[in-house]
Amino acid sequence: MSGLAGAAVWAVVPFTPQAPFRLYAGTEQAPITVPDARTIIRATRKGGDTQFDYLVPATVRPVLVLTDAHDDDLGEYLALRLARFAKLTEQEQQRVRDGQHRSLFHLRPDRFSLPEENAAMVAAPVRVHRTAVDLDACGRLDDYELRTLQERFILFHGFDMRGLLKAARAQMPSAGPPGASSRGRFTTTHGHSSTAADIDRTG
Repeated sequence: MSGLAGAAVWAVVPFTPQAPFRLYAGTEQAPITVPDARTIIRATRKGGDTQFDYLVPATVRPVLVLTDAHDDDLGEYLALRLARFAKLTEQEQQRVRDGQHRSLFHLRPDRFSLPEENAAMVAAPVRVHRTAVDLDACGRLDDYELRTLQERFILFHGFDMRGLLKAARAQMPSAGPPGASSRGRFTTTHGHSSTAADIDRTG
């Protein structure tokens, strides 16, 4: 279960459960409808069952695998849903192609054998089980694109990376001619140069 980071694959993707919830009640009766989450939670906290068979719709769709990191016990991929260009305005399509859209990342159609042009939805991560995925990739980002997408994902979701950046800075050796040092300077995927002082100001 590795080597798919940056690849687009077809998968069976369930929708996120939402109220009203429909619970499977067997073959002899109709599903039980529960109006809200509080009702289920209160019942389980009073000693009721904590696990139910929820009836939720699912769709067969391509997703983009974001990382190869995984837990063998879970057996799941972290992926991003895709947005079809047909659902975007012409202005939105151009912003995506130009790399200017905050939450959509362009998948070049000449690199992906999908029915139409698509973009990875940075705001829409999904977990898909390995048994629900067709492992035959239908396109793949290159290393630079994948790194850029992962950075976009971190920034969009507001992960605080200051501790990791400071630790990386502390491990960087000094370089340059006498009297000058590049300690703590690094360049991001987007070409922006930062220094230890820049990081310290954010902390």
